[in-house]
This record gives sequence, C-alpha cells and structure tokens, in this order.
Amino acid sequence: MTLLHHGGRLKEVAKQYHIAETLWVDLSTGVSPWHYPIPEIPAQYWNRLPEEADDLLDAAAKYYGGKNPLPVAGSQSAIQTLPKVLAFERGGAGKVLLPLVGYKEHERAWRMAGWQVDIYGDDLETTNANGHPTPTTAQIASCDVLLVINPNNPSAHLIPPHVLTSWLADLTANGSYLVIDEAFMDITPQHSMMPALATSEQLIILRSVGKFFGLAGIRAGFVFCPRYIRDKLETQLGPWCVNGPARFICTHAFKDIAWHALQTHRLEKSSQRLANLLSILPGMITGTGLFQTVYLTVAKKWHIDYCQHGILTRLTDEQDALRFGIPETEEQWMRLEQVTLLLVKHR
Repeated sequence: MTLLHHGGRLKEVAKQYHIAETLWVDLSTGVSPWHYPIPEIPAQYWNRLPEEADDLLDAAAKYYGGKNPLPVAGSQSAIQTLPKVLAFERGGAGKVLLPLVGYKEHERAWRMAGWQVDIYGDDLETTNANGHPTPTTAQIASCDVLLVINPNNPSAHLIPPHVLTSWLADLTANGSYLVIDEAFMDITPQHSMMPALATSEQLIILRSVGKFFGLAGIRAGFVFCPRYIRDKLETQLGPWCVNGPARFICTHAFKDIAWHALQTHRLEKSSQRLANLLSILPGMITGTGLFQTVYLTVAKKWHIDYCQHGILTRLTDEQDALRFGIPETEEQWMRLEQVTLLLVKHR
C-alpha cells in the first residue's frame, strides 16, 4: 500500500496555489497551535544516548492515569507495530473490526500485517440512534480485535466508557482485544478507559503527546497495555524509541499541572469560538477541543476555494467534510472569518 497523506504539507500546497508559504493560515492539523514552552535542555540530552532510567515513565503514568506506559515515537509507531505483535501473540492474523470513518493509518497497518478487515458504521444496521457508527453484537462476537478511535478523528464522535466497558467484557469472554486510540482524549480525561487497564488483560490504549501539548514534531506517544503485550511491543520496536531531548521535554510537560489547566481552558474556549464562526457554513458541525469538522456538499470544492484564499483545511478521506484546526492569532481568526463570509456569500 502507498503512503497516506495527512494534514500539513504546507510547502507543497503553497507551491501548487502560487501563494507564498508565509501568507498561509494552516488549519490542516488537529495539533494545538500553542505548544508547551520548551525548557532549556541540558547538553547531556543531546550528547548521550537516551537514558531510560529517568522520570519519564512515572510522569507519564501520573498524567495519563495508567501503569507501565511504553514510550513510542508517536502513537504512529505503535499503530504500525501492534498488528504484528497481536498476530504473533495469537498464532496468526485474525479479523479486526475498524470504523468506516477515522485515521486511515490504522486500516493500512492491519491490512499490511495480513489481518482480515471488517468495517463498522458503513450502513444503517451498524449506526445507532444518534447517527454514530457502532459495531453490531454479531460483529463484536466474530472479531479478534475491535479498534475504536475515541474521540474519533475527524467525526469527533465520543463513545462513553460504560459502552466500551460492555464491549470489553464481551471481547474478553471470546479472548479478543479492544484497542482504543485516545490521541485526542486529553481535554476530556473523564471519558478515558485508562482505569479499566487495572483489571483487563485484553485492553490496549494509545496516547499521543503531539496534539494537546502542541508537540507533534518531537514524535512521542505512549502505549498502555498488559505487561505481556508491552514486553513484545518493546522487543519489536527496539531501544531508544523516544530521543533524549523529547523524553526531557515530555517529563516536564506531564508534571506542569498549571499549564494543563491553562491549555484546556484556551482550547475549549477557542474550539467553541471556531464552531460559532463556522456555523454560517451550510453543513453539520462536529468537533473536539482541538478541531471542528464541517460536513459539506462538494466539500472538495470548498477545500479548493479556501486554498485559493490562502487557508489550508483538511479535506477528509471520504471527501465529504473539512476539518479545521484552531487559529493561533487574532490575525488568523480575522482571515478565516473574512474568507468564510466571502465564500458563503458567493455560493
């Protein structure tokens, strides 16, 4: 399978539309526009191999509320490796149940590892009363792995813990696994399934540092899972998955409780402001604290129109919606509002 395209790629888009890179408002990722302030990094973290006996694991465990976190080079590396590890654990690839809408790297990784892919949310039978994709009882009973993206990217659908707990019980009874990608969960930790790890041997949770902390560039994430899976993942991934400076920064970021509160407040406030701004568009809006998604007729045309005005959005893989990240400055907010009003006026 070929490489997938995601948000970003601003240099490429700027060249395509003949607009200087500095003139763009890039809203194409779900990464916070405000990053954790990088502390001064001692030279030893650049000069020596990463020291794994540091405070990172303790800091991550306290921040996320789970035990024995495995640091990885962004949750992406875990997404790519986990299908191989679970195939080895069960003596061969099986059937994985994936959402129709969601981060497509999951499907790519499971298919490349030889798993049979079943999709939920692709018809009315697998959609609940609220219009959200939900696996059927029969699908859960027949799968070896159920993967949930919670909250979903880009639909923002959030499945409550009591529903996931019920699914986990059914999966456990069949010897199957529940894998939850919680990359966008930081702002709503009360919905995390992290507490269930204390009693489950079939639950695996992926977390990302890049989104909430605005540190996508350091490529850091964590896997929380039973020890027997953790050990196999660690063996497969090898040593030094997260570099020394990244470990140092993450440790400081996890311990800064005051900054967590500040970041949560401004993201929630800005995301609501973004939803209000985009409400004049002729489509349904859903969102998290880090992005808003607008479902539009001919969404690809809207995406192109925004690009022609120097605003980069994320056209969903299904090409039925645009995902907007949060503007950083008042100038960017003004640009987005002016262009949105202009595009609506000329429709």
